[in-house]
Order: sequence, then structure tokens, then C-alpha cells
Amino acid sequence: MFKKLAIGVVTLIIAGAVVPAQAQEKIKLGFMTPLSGPLTFLGKEQIMGMELALDRLGYKLGGIPVEVIKADGRMSAATANQAVTKLVEQDKINILTGLLLSNQTIAITKPLTDKGIFVISGVSGPKPLAGSKCNQNFFNISWQNEQPSEALGKFMTQKGVKSVYAISQNYVAGRDHVAGVWYYYKGKRVGEDYVPRRHMDYAGEIAKIRFAKPDAVFMFLPGRGGIGFLKQMSGAGLIGKIKVYGGSWVADEHSFKAVGDAALGAELSNPWWAQLDNPTNKAFVAAFRKKHGRNPVFYAAFMYDVINLLDSAVREAGGIKNKAKFRAALRKANFKSVRGSFKFNNNHFPIQDFYIGRVVKVNGKLTHKIIGKPFTAQGDRYAKLCKM
Repeated sequence: MFKKLAIGVVTLIIAGAVVPAQAQEKIKLGFMTPLSGPLTFLGKEQIMGMELALDRLGYKLGGIPVEVIKADGRMSAATANQAVTKLVEQDKINILTGLLLSNQTIAITKPLTDKGIFVISGVSGPKPLAGSKCNQNFFNISWQNEQPSEALGKFMTQKGVKSVYAISQNYVAGRDHVAGVWYYYKGKRVGEDYVPRRHMDYAGEIAKIRFAKPDAVFMFLPGRGGIGFLKQMSGAGLIGKIKVYGGSWVADEHSFKAVGDAALGAELSNPWWAQLDNPTNKAFVAAFRKKHGRNPVFYAAFMYDVINLLDSAVREAGGIKNKAKFRAALRKANFKSVRGSFKFNNNHFPIQDFYIGRVVKVNGKLTHKIIGKPFTAQGDRYAKLCKM
């Protein structure tokens, strides 16, 4: 009888040990980004990185099944609010990620985090959320918006670039990027232009650039606008005479075919490149190339990191029901990033290295070559305003 009782107790203990994992409800991961309109291809790139990571994990986070619910945020704060309202009220999400546009991230973060939902931005990093309006349930995996341009400003100063003309699309992130390049650049600012997002005819701006005769142009013109600008600069005979600087979105696998040799020689900043030499990145790039036939773009790389961050935090916290425990696990960032060195600052924005890549041609194809590293373990300058 004693033997049977002992076996029964052991059986109950074992059964009890597995009940929490079995009883844990699946995680509902909301994903909101532009999935229609001019930035659709960037939203799709984010999905590619996210799904590649989830495939590797068997669509589980920390061993718990995950359901991904996608929503089209389109381009405005109003459309983003509509999308996340459905995700929260109808789909009952636990976590929101994606988030390409800063105006949308600013609009939706506080309403969501006030409801106890964790927000993990895959790209946008507006300075209010890095500084005085930092939020315990908001994490950013990419950068504070000004950081890539700060790296360029420092790099241009180190290279002895004497004068720069800046041109940007006229919205929150664009103005942040121009502010970033000016913060570290010590040479002469000879001009500054802000154009609408759909602006495509740069004849007037190029005439002003020609008149100003800068050593370099800094551009923040993501998407088709940037392609048009480079081709028109080339048509005006200015490529090769005026150096082009910007973020890696100036010329990448999305735009190489369209922009062609007008991108050659452009020097670009990013904390991640497909060419980074670390085991996690090599495996990620190889898997992406196998599935999609090309190198990934950073939008995919950052979402790959988001999923691996969540996997590590869910595993350590034993789920997401204990929000304090889950938050603490997210802060630890105990995962292998495709960037190599990565940790969170006090404001939940990354401390990371920044690299400069030059557009070159190898075997007749455009690609990037890493040529510099202006920042090592760099945190953003707004973290000191965060009181968390």
C-alpha cells in the first residue's frame, strides 16, 4: 500500500510540474505596420524577418504557442489607432510589435501600455519615448531616431568633410534624423530642405545644392523619393562630385535594381549589416537568402531580433501573466542579436555599435562593404531624461 501511495504521489508531482506549461494560454502577438500604400514593401520585409524567426521556433515563444494577428496601420496616426483598437478590443492581444512610423508609435503607445499591453517597436524610435515620456511597458529594438544620423555626423567629421547640405522628408522621423546629423557634425551647414513624403521632382532642390557646392549631401528620403533623388542627382552630373550620406535605406536590396549605379559610393549608417561577422547573423542571413533569394534588409533583421527577444523573456518569466517578471526579463535582453553586442539602456532603447557601409559593386552586383565604426556601445542622448 505504501509503495502504491508513493508512486501515486510521484505521479501527481510530475503531473503538477507540467500543468503550468499545458495550462498557459497561447500568446496573442499583434503586428501593426503599413501593409498598404507606398511603404507596403517595408511592412512586408518586417513580416519576412518575424516569420523566419517564428518558423525557427516552431511558432512558440518560450515554448508557449503564439498567434500572430496582423493589422494595416497605413500611414497616419488615426489609421494606426483604428488598427490597434481592433487588435485590443476584438483580438485581445497581449503584445504589439511592428511599428514602422514614429507618428503612429507616439499615438498608440500610452493608450496600449495603460491597458497593460507591452509594445515592442521594430523600427520607429521617437525621442519623446526615449526621454521624458519613456514607458515601462515600451521597448525599442532598433534605435532612437537620431542615432544613425549621429553616427554619420561623427563619421563625416572624422573624414574631414567640410560642408554638408541636408534634405529630408517632412515628418517626425525626418526632422529627427537631420537633427541627429547636425549634433555631431562639426563642419559647415550650407543648406537644409524638407519635402513632402510623395515628392518626386527634385529639380528645385538639386539646383540649390548645385549653387551651394557642398562637399556632401545628407539625405533622409526613404522609399521611391530617395530613388528619384539619386537618379536625378546622377542625371545632373553631381554623383561623384558631391558625396552622398544617409541611412542604409538610401540604397539596399529593395532599391539597388531601381537606382542602379547612381548609388555607387554612397556611405550609409546602421547598427546592422548583412555582412556582420557573428554566428547569429550568419545563420539569419543564410536562412533568409535560402527562403527569399537575396540578402535581408534591416527591417527584417530587427523583427528577427524582436521575436528572439520575446522568446528569451517568455522563457525566463515562465509566461507573460506576471507582467513585472516579464518586464524584468525583457530588460535583460538575454538573447543573441544579429547585431552582436546588444543591451537595453535605462529607457528601454538599445546600447549598440554603429557601422558605416559603402555601396560597392562585386561581381557586377551592388552590395555593401563595411568601412567604419563611429560608435561602440552607444546609447542615445535622451536616456538621461528618462526617470524609470
